[in-house]
Amino acid sequence: ISKVREEYPDRIMETFSVIPSPKVSDTVVEPYNAVLSFHQLVENADECFLLDNEALYDICRRNLDIERPTYTNLNRLLAQIISSLTASLRFDGALNVDITEFQTNLV
Repeated sequence: ISKVREEYPDRIMETFSVIPSPKVSDTVVEPYNAVLSFHQLVENADECFLLDNEALYDICRRNLDIERPTYTNLNRLLAQIISSLTASLRFDGALNVDITEFQTNLV
């Protein structure tokens, strides 16, 4: 991320990260990797969207009626979330804003 920031300092950078959960974790080092990566995200990204892995599983189970969510189910859900958040940036319209207004409204 820091190299992209150096190459394009005038661009606004958004990141979407999935935060691991101890209940649905596959490996022991997932929480450590997440904590170590937060520093880079905070230093180099203008907007950080953090998504909870356990909440994604719960949405799949409770709202989408999927008993055992697979990575395909989770990836599709993430794609919908990211697409919904960035729709106003990609399409023209009266209610749509540019990325600087989007960033200002998040504060």
